[in-house]
Amino acid sequence: MQQNKKLLRVLCSLLAAALAAWCTVLLCRWVGYDLQERLGNTPSYEIINDDYSQIIDIPAEGLTQAMPLKAGQPFYGVRFKFSTYGQLYKSGMTMVEAYNEAGDQILFAAGNFLNIWDDTFTEFTCNEAYIPDHDETLTIRLYNESAWDGPLGVWASEGEVSGMPLSVTDGDNLNATMAMQRVSDFTGSWPAALAARLQKPLAAAVFIAVLLAMLHAPLYLFVPAVGLALGVTFTYVTPALVAPDEYTHLAAAYELASTWSGQTAADENGNLLLRECDAAHFGTKTGDIGILAYKNEVIAETSEPGSPDALTTHSEVKAGQGSGSYLAQALGIHLARAQGQNFYTMLLCGRLANLILYLLLAALAVWLAPTSLRGLFACVALLPMPLQLAASLSPDAAVLGLVFSFTALCLRLRGEKAVWWQKILLIVLGGLTAPGKAIYLPVILLCLLIPAENLTYDGNPTVKFLGEELPGGCCIHAATLVLAFCFWLAANLNAVAYAARDMNTTVLVTAAAAAAVLLVLALAAYLKLHKRPKVFFWCKVAFAAVLVVGAVGGVYAVSHMGGGLDPDQLTMTYPNGDSIWTFSFGYICRNIPATVKLLLRTLPEQGALWLQGLLGTTLGEPIVYRIDVSWLLGVGLLLAVLAAALPRQDEPALLGRRSKAGTAGICLCVVLAVLAAALNWTPINYQTLFGLQGRYLLPILPLALLLVKSSKKLALRRDVSHAAALCTSTLTMLTLLQGFGLYAAWQPVS
Repeated sequence: MQQNKKLLRVLCSLLAAALAAWCTVLLCRWVGYDLQERLGNTPSYEIINDDYSQIIDIPAEGLTQAMPLKAGQPFYGVRFKFSTYGQLYKSGMTMVEAYNEAGDQILFAAGNFLNIWDDTFTEFTCNEAYIPDHDETLTIRLYNESAWDGPLGVWASEGEVSGMPLSVTDGDNLNATMAMQRVSDFTGSWPAALAARLQKPLAAAVFIAVLLAMLHAPLYLFVPAVGLALGVTFTYVTPALVAPDEYTHLAAAYELASTWSGQTAADENGNLLLRECDAAHFGTKTGDIGILAYKNEVIAETSEPGSPDALTTHSEVKAGQGSGSYLAQALGIHLARAQGQNFYTMLLCGRLANLILYLLLAALAVWLAPTSLRGLFACVALLPMPLQLAASLSPDAAVLGLVFSFTALCLRLRGEKAVWWQKILLIVLGGLTAPGKAIYLPVILLCLLIPAENLTYDGNPTVKFLGEELPGGCCIHAATLVLAFCFWLAANLNAVAYAARDMNTTVLVTAAAAAAVLLVLALAAYLKLHKRPKVFFWCKVAFAAVLVVGAVGGVYAVSHMGGGLDPDQLTMTYPNGDSIWTFSFGYICRNIPATVKLLLRTLPEQGALWLQGLLGTTLGEPIVYRIDVSWLLGVGLLLAVLAAALPRQDEPALLGRRSKAGTAGICLCVVLAVLAAALNWTPINYQTLFGLQGRYLLPILPLALLLVKSSKKLALRRDVSHAAALCTSTLTMLTLLQGFGLYAAWQPVS
C-alpha cells in the first residue's frame, strides 16, 4: 500500500511537471507571437539617394536602376518612394528584382495596393542578406506585373546621381536616379524564431523545478539542476557585452587565458594582443541590444569564422584591468580558443564556465547550511540577479558563491561540533572570500559566532594565551581571521591607498598600529578580569570611554588633516561637467555635512532601484540600459524569499540576543563599506551617489533574512522551503521572458 502511494505520488509529480512545462512552451510561443506582431518584418535602412524632385511613371517595359554596394555591406532589399497622384488604388502589382554583377538574382519581391501609398517609401525585402566580398554595382529592375487602375510613378532626381543611372528597361537613359534606400537589416521572422530558442531551457527548468519540489528532493540538488537551465537561458537573453561591466571582465579573462596558453598577453605599450577573429569585438564598452542585435549575434555564432589561438593583432584595450577571480571564465575562453572557435562561441564558453562554478558553490552553500536555512539559501541563489551575474563573465558570481558557502558553514557550526574537514574548509573559505571584494571583509567576522568549543580538537581541548587557558577552537578563529585579513590586504591595499590618497599615510599607519595594540590590551584585560564582575565592569566603562575619545579625536584629526582642495581645484571638471575629483576618505571627513546631504538625497531617488538590483528585476547594466521588468515580479520575488525566511512554530531560535546584534553589526559594516566604495567613484559635484547598485548587497541578503528568521514575530505551521524555491524559480523564469521581450523591443530614447 505504501509503495503504491509512492508510485502514485511520482506519477502525479511527473504529470504536474509535464503540464507546467507545456504551459511554459505556450507562454514562450505567445511571447514570440507578440514580438513578431510588433517587431517582425521591420527594415533598417540606409539612404542611397535622397534627391527627389520629379515623378517618373513606370512604363510597360519597366525601369532599371543601378545601385552601388560596397564590400561587406549586407543587402536585404531596397525602398522606393512611390506616387499614386493622390489616389487610393484598388488593384495593381509591382515587382522588384535585383541582380549582382555575376547576373545572379538576389531579390525578387512584390508590392500591391495594400502596401503602396502615395508619397511613401515602400520596402521590397528578402529574408537572407546578400553580402558581397568586393565592391560592385547591383542592377535593380522595377516593373508592373499587373496593371494598376491608375498611373503609378516613382520619385526621382532631376539629373543622374553619379554612378546610379536610371533607364527604361532595354531602352533610353532617363538622366535621373530614383529616390531610394538600401535595406541594411531586416527583422523578418526572427522575433518568433529567437523566442523559440527559449522554449527548451525554460521548459526544462520548470519541469525539473516542479518535479523536484513535489518530490521534496534535497535542495542542494534542486539549486544546480534548476539553476543550470535558467542560467543557460540567461546566456541567450543577455546580449554579448551587455552584462554588468562585461567588457572589462572579458579583457581580464582573455588576458589570463593568453597567459595560460604560454603567449605574451600584451605588447610593449600595455595593450592586449588578440586573435585576428576577436579584434573587431574588443574595445566595445557596451554591446548592442534590440531584435536586430539578437539576430546578428545568433547568425554570427554559426557563420563568423574563428581563428587559431595565435595573438597576432594589437588592440587599444589595456591589460591588467581585472582584479577579481577569473579562473572559470578564463578556462572557458582558453578551451574555446584552443579549438579555434569564433568570438561569440568563446564568449559563451566563458559564460557557461562561470555559471557552472557559481552553481557548484551555491549547491555547496545549500548543502552546508543548517536544514532550517536551506530553503533560504536556495531562494537567494536562484534569484534573477545572481543567475544573471553567473551567466556573464562577472567575477561577482564566484564571490557570491564563496560568501554564501562561508556564511552557511558558520551557521551550521553554531549548532554542531566541527569535524576536521569542516575546520579546514572554514579557514579556506575565509581566505578565499576576503580578497574577492574589499567591501565584504566584515563577513569573515561570522566565524566568531561559532562557539570555540565546537571547533576544539578533542586531543587538545585548550591552549594557553597570555597565561590563560582558552578553548582550542580559538586557534581556528584566529587562523581564519588572520589568513583572511592578510589575503584581503594583499589584494586590496592599492584600493585602500587610493581611497585615502589625500590623507597623511604616516598618521594612518600609526593609528592602525595603535588600534591593534588597543585591541590586544582589551583582549588581555578581558581574559584576566572577566571573572571579576566589579573590576570588569569598570574596565568596560574605561574601554568605552577610550573608544569614544579615540573616535572623536580621530574624526577631528582626519577632518583637519592636510590635502584639502582650494577653490580653483573645486571648479575643475571634465568636458561632460563631472568634477575631476571624487569623494575620498579625507574629503568625506572634511565635508561630513555635504556627504550626509548627498546620502539623504540618494536614498529616496535610488532606493527602489537598489531593491530591483538586489532581486534582479533590473537586467543588464542599469547605468547604460534600464531594462526594468514588472514590479509585480519584484513583489513576488520579495515575498518568496521572505516566506523562506519565516521560522516554523516548533523551530528553536537560531540566534541569541548577542548573536543577532553581531549579525546586524556585520550587515551594517558591509552597507557602510558599500557606501564608502560608491562615494570613492562619485564626483564631488554630484548631488546623489553614482554607480551604487543593489547587487553589491546580495552577499549579505542571507544574513538579513536570518535576522527575520530569528525574530519569531511571525511563524509558519510547516516548512515551505520547497514551495518558496519553486516560486522563486518560476518568477525568475518570468523575469527572463519579460526581459527578453524588453531587450528585443528596445528603442533608444531620442
